[in-house]
Amino acid sequence: MRTVPPRIITSVILILLVASGLGYLARWKYLQISAPVSEPMEIPEMVDIEIAVPVQTQSKATAVGTILAPRSIQLRTEMVGTIASIDFKPGQIVEEAQELLKLDSSVEKAQLASAKALQQIADSTNQRTKLASESRAISEMELDQSDSVLAQANAEVTRLEAIIRRKTINAPFRAKAGLFDLHEGQYLPEGTPITMLQGIESYAFVDFMMPQQVADFLQVNDSVSILLTAEETLSGCVVAIDSQADRLTRSVMARAKIDSPPAILQPNDSVKVAIDYGPKVDSVQVPLTALRSAPTSAFVFVVEKDAKDETKLRAQRRNVVPGPTVGQNVSILSGLQAGERVVTDGSFKLRDKAWIIDAESEGP
Repeated sequence: MRTVPPRIITSVILILLVASGLGYLARWKYLQISAPVSEPMEIPEMVDIEIAVPVQTQSKATAVGTILAPRSIQLRTEMVGTIASIDFKPGQIVEEAQELLKLDSSVEKAQLASAKALQQIADSTNQRTKLASESRAISEMELDQSDSVLAQANAEVTRLEAIIRRKTINAPFRAKAGLFDLHEGQYLPEGTPITMLQGIESYAFVDFMMPQQVADFLQVNDSVSILLTAEETLSGCVVAIDSQADRLTRSVMARAKIDSPPAILQPNDSVKVAIDYGPKVDSVQVPLTALRSAPTSAFVFVVEKDAKDETKLRAQRRNVVPGPTVGQNVSILSGLQAGERVVTDGSFKLRDKAWIIDAESEGP
């Protein structure tokens, strides 16, 4: 009888063990797949719910504006001269016709005194010439020459008086003076800048550039809002619109008037100007917290009853088109109807078809 080698017996035993193990794993997998799957426990989310209300909205735009004083001038010297006196200080409020700066006019005053003396002589000579002309003691040519000399004397006096006046600089209107660095005895050429005067009035202007699509609707006497802070807003009225658009940006300059501006607004300050333009559109309004954003769209969670259990509420995701934001609310132009309920506080933790509970209805 032939003997089986031990190596073959060992191989057979290993094959049987592997086959047995594979059969056990297959049976376990079959039982796992065929066993009934138990549904995971669903936990409701506590949220706040509000109703979408109907509103009318307009398109909005924001521009950067610049505050302007009603009257503003750069004071400059009209004549060459040396400063004799400075009668105001940097930053001071000056009144209309107040004397601000005076240049030395001693030479002109001496010339004026000489001119007045010549004027008196010419006037006296002219009076005697007229008397002589009446008695026909002199010719008409001599009378004309006397009149001409008197006129020249008067003109010289007037010229010198004008020069003296031009060497005294007065405030043309009530204003706030800017900074300057001038001193008595300082020589000033003609046209030297002295300071800026910003007029003080009960109103101010704000100039702003508006895009072309806004300019198509904005008109004189329309209202705009000046945003000083998040809480403080001023009302302005459009008083002028430029006659042409900017060649590069195609934007149009407009000017609005602000009544009773606060003291914090200074000329050349920058402010935000909010503009409502275009026709009013019917839409709905919901709290800003209800609006969620996705890479491709914006959406809200609308509250609906569960199809299987009407006692339960479900959050249905719905894409919407948002409009302008007003305070803590946002308008929805399409995708949502007035009267529909939306999730506000807690919308960030929801998924589509999530089970929700109104926190207000539950109460403490």
